[in-house]
Amino acid sequence: MREHDVTALIATELEAARRELAASLALAQPGSPVRVPIQTHMAAIDTEVDTRDTRPTRTTPSSSGPRPPGRQGTGLYPAHP
Repeated sequence: MREHDVTALIATELEAARRELAASLALAQPGSPVRVPIQTHMAAIDTEVDTRDTRPTRTTPSSSGPRPPGRQGTGLYPAHP
């Protein structure tokens, strides 16, 4: 089986390819041999998307350092004890 190289695709191409593969997978009969390459290609796309994902990890207000000025008492952050 050939390798699924998706590194040259831009993000929108990856999304479109994954959508098309998901539609094909939904139409494939359970147990059909065509499901294996579809799932393999989807896994390659998921891996590439995960590799490119550089968004910072979301933190809670208590672990993100000092509160921004003017935000105390707005309900967005708990009041100081």
